[in-house]
Amino acid sequence: MYEITDTDMVLERLAGPTMLDELARRPWRVGSLGRELGRLHDRLHALPAPEWLPKWFSTADGDRVLHLDLHPGNVILTRRGPVVIDWCNAGAGDPAADVAMTLVTVGSADVPGLAARLGRGLLLRGMRSGCRTDPAGRMQEAVRVKLDDPNLTPTEAAWLRRHAAVGNEPGEGWTDRSGC
Repeated sequence: MYEITDTDMVLERLAGPTMLDELARRPWRVGSLGRELGRLHDRLHALPAPEWLPKWFSTADGDRVLHLDLHPGNVILTRRGPVVIDWCNAGAGDPAADVAMTLVTVGSADVPGLAARLGRGLLLRGMRSGCRTDPAGRMQEAVRVKLDDPNLTPTEAAWLRRHAAVGNEPGEGWTDRSGC
């Protein structure tokens, strides 16, 4: 951030494709980009949350910074490395909730084509292998939060309800919409 006033912020202009664009252009990189997404979660969750951030998924032992919408469309791949954008949902809380929100958001996205669905599974498996945080304890809570999203399509909501009813843990159906 270069400058901030009561009404404006002057930010750096970023040059580079989003991670989502890179996945479309170079699908063979899906595993490595997934691992990078996992590492971005770890780097973000290393930061203690400032008091002014809204509390979303609070913990008993020190809240961390959460993005709560960290997916490939919100990562710009610059020459200096990946940069996370779109911080409007940011909050303070448990890193497991942030990872769970990514699994739920990406896993439930209504994308066309078998190749895209298979790629999504590989991306999320890569993300889980690159991230040290286990989201299992926050998955059902993340589903409930996602179901309240007014931008959710009926198809995405139905998929989430089915997975919540089955009680799938991360890696058991969250990365694959086949058979939906």
